[in-house]
Amino acid sequence: MERRGRGRPRHPDILTPAERRVLDQLREGGTNAEIAVRLGISPDGVKYHVSNMLGKLGLENRRQLAAWREPPRERRRRWAFAPLALPFPLKVAGGIAGGAVAVTAVVVVILAVIGALSGEDEEEGAAIIADGAVTVSTGHEHSCALLASGAITCWGFNSAGQTDAPAGTFRALSAGGWHTCAIRESGEVACWGDNGFSQIDAPAGTFRALSAGRWHTCALRDSGELACWGIDGHEGQTDVPEGRFRSVGAGADDTCAVRESGEIACWGEDEVLAFAQAAPEGRFRTVRRPCALRENGEVACWNADGPLAAPAGTFRALTWAACALRENGTLACWDPFAEPPVALEDTPEGTFRSVSAGWSHACAARESGEVVCWALDTALLDAPEGRFRAVSASWLQTCAIRESGEPVCWGVGVGASGNLETGRLFAPDGTFRSIQAGFNGACALRDSGEIVCWGNDGDIRPDMPDGPFRALGTGCDLREDGELACQSWPSDESEPPDGPFRSIDGSCAIRESGELVCWRDLNLWGDDDIPPAGRFTAVSAGKGYLGRTQLYAAVSLPGSVWGEGTGCAIRESGEAACWGNNDYGQAEAPPGRFAAVSVGAAHACGLRESGEVVCWGDNNFYGQTDAPEGRFRSVSAGFYHTCAIRESGELACWGALTPAATVPAALR
Repeated sequence: MERRGRGRPRHPDILTPAERRVLDQLREGGTNAEIAVRLGISPDGVKYHVSNMLGKLGLENRRQLAAWREPPRERRRRWAFAPLALPFPLKVAGGIAGGAVAVTAVVVVILAVIGALSGEDEEEGAAIIADGAVTVSTGHEHSCALLASGAITCWGFNSAGQTDAPAGTFRALSAGGWHTCAIRESGEVACWGDNGFSQIDAPAGTFRALSAGRWHTCALRDSGELACWGIDGHEGQTDVPEGRFRSVGAGADDTCAVRESGEIACWGEDEVLAFAQAAPEGRFRTVRRPCALRENGEVACWNADGPLAAPAGTFRALTWAACALRENGTLACWDPFAEPPVALEDTPEGTFRSVSAGWSHACAARESGEVVCWALDTALLDAPEGRFRAVSASWLQTCAIRESGEPVCWGVGVGASGNLETGRLFAPDGTFRSIQAGFNGACALRDSGEIVCWGNDGDIRPDMPDGPFRALGTGCDLREDGELACQSWPSDESEPPDGPFRSIDGSCAIRESGELVCWRDLNLWGDDDIPPAGRFTAVSAGKGYLGRTQLYAAVSLPGSVWGEGTGCAIRESGEAACWGNNDYGQAEAPPGRFAAVSVGAAHACGLRESGEVVCWGDNNFYGQTDAPEGRFRSVSAGFYHTCAIRESGELACWGALTPAATVPAALR
């Protein structure tokens, strides 16, 4: 009987569990000392594991080790039964020094023998991307990846140069609101993109970790001290406390960090201060509000009112929006405000080496170097079930009226409260006949013709004009007798004309004669672009119009972002006529006969007399013009999405994906 030698038996896998933990932290970036603090071992222990991995994998340096990808498990099992073995190690990421032809021949022979012995074709594992992603980071509307070569590539909106990554090699990166920062191999920080609050003016020195927030950035010096720069004390998010830290996470308007003692410290808005004060007992290694990763790998979530839901198990990385990377490399994303934890359905399957979740989307880097991204704001398209008779799409929310007359609103909702569990926004009781979703609230007409306006926080707007009314505008509404009742209107609008009118939308109305009249400042429609002459049956002023000033500041973003406004109307002949801004072709209506039209921010949709919906204009990777098949009875174009009511009464919504979630072809 063969006798096994003394000592621990050889681990059956390529790397031991301890080596894998060190490798995961190495890919996150940091020195041996920082990795040691995260894992609770000595720096010499980290050095020992790194040296072991370099030796057994035939790699030359830490960068090659971070970029190394494990061969597919099925292929490793078949090689274990091969009758031949290579007499020398192959360098997986560093290349082969010599004898490439001979090595190739040996590999071909081995695979041929294995195939003959097994009697079946070898399963192909995931394709390995030569210069794939090691880590990913998501910003507000852009994403970035740190490649195996040390280079950085970014994609998504580039409104402020936030995707224009500089040349050079880096070891860590973080995408913020509209800017990006990264740590060079030298340890110095380089930032690019929006600098409206000095958020890219990085201080001198060498750093080992960093985190970019919406308008500020924080970085951890080699000494363990923190430095934050950017928006100057707006919420106190750059007021760094004294002491030494092991990790830092910059949020939208706040910052949290973990001290070397494992305690959590936060600064900025009052809400985050209460979060830190309510922290449960124990020692942590990472904090990403409302959750933190304990030193033992477990996740804990809470707010000022007490514990929140968190999945069971042990994890090695945690990101914003309650996403975490398990020890086995699989992803878990959940709603911490639901009990028990509710897993997000769109979380991709497989094993990953890095994950990052931002304001609207998340991205993860697979072991193969491939990047996969998905949208988080699915609530915008999560239309309720049932049958409806009216719908209105706005910026980050949608409202509709059921066939029973009850209103319902859903989406992200600026200023919304209490919708994290249900995805639904506030709507008042009663029955209504039409509705208008806005920037941070909505208005609707009761069956009696009374106007009711409310905010997402649940406050009902007082002092609305007496009715009855026929239709809602912005500063003016259309009474049942055809006259306008105006409370106020934006400063760039002239005084509304006298009626009577038959319909209104925004600050455009159609007279009883069919003539189209708009009273918005014509410069915002573009030079010499005025509403066309003729007789019309319907009009849509688009989201280029300001919203109801007494309820929400603006339905649209500033003109510097979206340009001049666009309008469309339906002639009595059924043809659509559009005017104004045409930067994305939104003023170029297709031929044919239409029953209705709706203009969003930079796209428009029309309901053909046949019941089909067709959209045109900006599609911006969002898909807001990709109308589904079928027959519909009404349509409403928002900023990033579109909703329509089918002939069956059911709702269909599409769009809302961000270009930051559209991965470049080289990383797919």
